[in-house]
Amino acid sequence: MASLRLSGARLDSFWQQVSEPTFWLSPDFRLIWVNRAWEELTGHTVEMVMGLVCQAHGPTRTGDLEGLGGSFYPPPEVTAGQSATVRTLIIHASGERRWRRIEFRPFHDENGALLGIFGLVGPNDFPSQLPEAPSQRLRVELLEVRDRALSRFGFDTLIGTGPAHRRLLEQVSMAAASSSPILVIGESGTGKRLVARTIHQQSNRRQAPILPFDCAALPAEVLERGLFGADGSARLPLNDGATVLIGDILDLPRDLQRRLAESLDSCDSRLRLLATTTGDPEVALQEERLCADLYFAITTMVIRLKPLRERLDELHVLAQHLLERANGRGHHQRSGFSESALATLMVYDWPGNVRELARVIDEAHEKSNQDVIEADDLPAEIRGHLASAYLPPPMVPNSAQLDDLLTQVERRLIESSLQRARHNKSRAAELLGISRPRLYRRIKELGLPDEPEPSEDGAASNGNRV
Repeated sequence: MASLRLSGARLDSFWQQVSEPTFWLSPDFRLIWVNRAWEELTGHTVEMVMGLVCQAHGPTRTGDLEGLGGSFYPPPEVTAGQSATVRTLIIHASGERRWRRIEFRPFHDENGALLGIFGLVGPNDFPSQLPEAPSQRLRVELLEVRDRALSRFGFDTLIGTGPAHRRLLEQVSMAAASSSPILVIGESGTGKRLVARTIHQQSNRRQAPILPFDCAALPAEVLERGLFGADGSARLPLNDGATVLIGDILDLPRDLQRRLAESLDSCDSRLRLLATTTGDPEVALQEERLCADLYFAITTMVIRLKPLRERLDELHVLAQHLLERANGRGHHQRSGFSESALATLMVYDWPGNVRELARVIDEAHEKSNQDVIEADDLPAEIRGHLASAYLPPPMVPNSAQLDDLLTQVERRLIESSLQRARHNKSRAAELLGISRPRLYRRIKELGLPDEPEPSEDGAASNGNRV
């Protein structure tokens, strides 16, 4: 073992000549040695990175050193004594994004104590003989989601997958290129303000100020002073290019609604308005809670956000994103979730949407004392009586595949939706966010009973109508 000590001049000289990037991590995951090929790969010198702690988050789009350390974070399998390989994204100091594969090999003394971890970086298609680290599957998927979003749309702040999320990213891109008012609609906790701020950050007004106003929280007189100034002038006293973000705009008093509509008309393109609401502007217009002039001004471009219960196929990536955000805030580092933890998250109804998911992940992050979040680390209300309506039958043994668990979850979600819809297939499909034919197909494939549907007069029909 003495021949492996990094202080040996001959050994250091040998590894410096190796063409593949190599590095050593201390037992607490600090970079303690890199070779010249590693410096060329990352664009950072050994003096810059010496002692850098590799943590379970990143890399960031800015390519900072903290994010760079995330690219070389070893999986839990390695700290448990197993060699493993991991795909990762490395951002060069120039901003170039490079996908690579890293082989991690732990070294121990005669008593089994970890001496350090040796890393060898190869191409993305590197034919490694070491097994892939299963604990990093979600982490790699999240990196891929961010990389695709950044490459296509220029931002990676909104996390998700699938056609509906791609449509959202397209809408945000179009909104950022427009000077028209934008209205973002969604249930509480769906991320409306994040979408609005992303629009501002992607627009050509990003250098100008963004001024937020919360209509549900601020008194009318405070809103009036903030929007129209102390003298109560009819036009917004803002500099050219400024953006106003009005939260819960349907709670804005009607007299201020009319003045806001007048200001938007007189300011032309000098003022940018972003607004959010949890309500339906059409219903508010009909109920005279929203004046017509402001309704037509703010509904020229509308972005509607789905609730989390209709995005369950994206939940695992969202959960990993929020876990890595928690890793970036604190000392504890958690690399991912067990299958049982993911299954528990999947069957909860999430009335508080992404905001509630963030709170749950933060609590589990603090409670857990392991590398991976387990089901028992999740808050009691997710596993207990408040979630009982969504919990599946007792979990199968831990050795079962995730596909089997997700099939059980899907079965229970379909059964629950049918019960809530009183076996109305169209309503159940709407609750699940899928088409009616797809619901019929899954009912048949899962062997669920095809209960007759109620007719309009309350009698049952055979339910075979598509």
